[in-house]
Amino acid sequence: MGYLVLARKYRPQSFGEMTGQEHVVRTLSNELKSGHVAHAFLFTGPRGVGKTTAARLVAKCLDCVNGPTADPCGVCAPCVEIAEGRSVDVIEIDAASNNGVDNIRDIVEAVKYRPARDRFKVFVVDEVHMLSTGAFNALLKTLEEPPEHVVFVLATTDVHKVPETILSRCQRFDFRRLTQQQIADQLRRVAEAEGLRVSDGALGLVARAAEGGMRDALSMLDQVRAACGDAADDGAVAEVVGAVDPGAVARIAGALIHRDGAVVLVEVEALHARGQEMKRVAEELVRHLRNVVVTKLVPQASLDLPDSERREVRAQAEAAAPAQLTRLFDLAQRSVAELKLSEQPRYAFEVSLLKACFLAPGAEVQDLVARLEGLGAPAPSRTPGPPRPLSGGTPGCAGGPPAARPPPSTRRQTSEPLADPPPRAPVSPAPPKFSLPAAGVVPQAAADRWRVVVAEVERASSAAANALKQAVLLGLTEGEVSVRMPIGMALSTVERRRGEIEGVFARFFGRPTTLTVAKGAAPDPPDPAVPAAGVPPQSLAGMEQAERDARSARARAAARAHPNIQEVTKIEDL
Repeated sequence: MGYLVLARKYRPQSFGEMTGQEHVVRTLSNELKSGHVAHAFLFTGPRGVGKTTAARLVAKCLDCVNGPTADPCGVCAPCVEIAEGRSVDVIEIDAASNNGVDNIRDIVEAVKYRPARDRFKVFVVDEVHMLSTGAFNALLKTLEEPPEHVVFVLATTDVHKVPETILSRCQRFDFRRLTQQQIADQLRRVAEAEGLRVSDGALGLVARAAEGGMRDALSMLDQVRAACGDAADDGAVAEVVGAVDPGAVARIAGALIHRDGAVVLVEVEALHARGQEMKRVAEELVRHLRNVVVTKLVPQASLDLPDSERREVRAQAEAAAPAQLTRLFDLAQRSVAELKLSEQPRYAFEVSLLKACFLAPGAEVQDLVARLEGLGAPAPSRTPGPPRPLSGGTPGCAGGPPAARPPPSTRRQTSEPLADPPPRAPVSPAPPKFSLPAAGVVPQAAADRWRVVVAEVERASSAAANALKQAVLLGLTEGEVSVRMPIGMALSTVERRRGEIEGVFARFFGRPTTLTVAKGAAPDPPDPAVPAAGVPPQSLAGMEQAERDARSARARAAARAHPNIQEVTKIEDL
């Protein structure tokens, strides 16, 4: 006897051997056990999920010498002949090539005669949706009231093309696609029985390429053995079935999560060298990222993945924030549409991946809200200007402002609880008292000290510091800092973070310090005709903006004074 392909060699010979169709098996078994067997069945579902196999099993259960039974013996003459497809009382018809009225008339004529040997005459009509309208009409009466010795089993992959008049005369069973894990498990059993050495990852690759069909999966396994022999590595299997290596897709996703553009380019180059279509790679990446997002948001969700891939998906889900994963998922999905229109799919795919790779890290909604509440002024400068030393004081002590420390290498941009700065040496002298003079100005020393205090807050929380920069300093005395702020988001942020800000004040001044906030507009600036030693009441944000404007004015003046610019001006005047 010639070689028998795996799809036929390992076709289920009993309901117990069927994979993934438990709901169908349970209902049919109960009917056979009770003896309440319908005269017509309609099996519908995707290709290769067991419809024809189930039809033969129904015929075997009905015509077994021990039947009707849900567990045929498999060794009697009817069971053996039905399994081999040569039983005279089980007639299989391909409706795709026998779809005319005359073909159905032959069936109607054959129905009148009793079985040659067995208990029932079973007609299996495959791809029944291919029958013509006239053929369906010719079958209606016989299908509704067949003789008691006749059972019809209709199978189709497109039930929507079957007329309602046919559906109403049959018991309908919907066959499901098999999961990747179910297919991979069956492939593992077949590989062990055949002596094939194939990794679980390679079997998972075949299972995914089968798209839910066991027959397709077994045919691909046959092809893998023909191409690679009894031992096949993952790369060879991926090349044979024409699938994208899931390991490469997982590595690209990991590089996106960890923002490693070099790995992304290396993996895309390797896939392109193997002749992979970039659109298909993008689709596999979307599928992978979708699984990561689902695992992150719904950890208990069951994924249709082999165990090896499920572990990788869980690890990536734990390594990224939901906001980042959602944006990566969105950008990968957009890249699929972009690749359809691109003349250079590889370059378009690399641009999309690099854009996703170097996207700003995700942030929680409450962090973004906190930042927006502090956005009343231009972005703070990274390094505050050094304060002017006060007479009679030493930098770092209470008699003068502490020496400005360089900003840390990495500033936190989220609204986390204020972290404790490095411990300060205890200070014994009390700080000088600065209060608002009658002229409406603040002493220069107090203004410089306030700048350093806000910079200290900024080291721990940019949101709190941005809000304080909208405040106008009124007074800086022992145990109290007085400011005035207009009503708005900055004032709300300060009130909400008052405890944290006062904690920084206490560590900075070496004693408990209260923040007193007066609500309202800033005091009127002093009369310029009246000399006063100090600075006018102005927020740090306003002062920084004034400094930037002054720098811009100096730069423009220097540019206009440049000899080349003056020559151009003279030429234009001519």
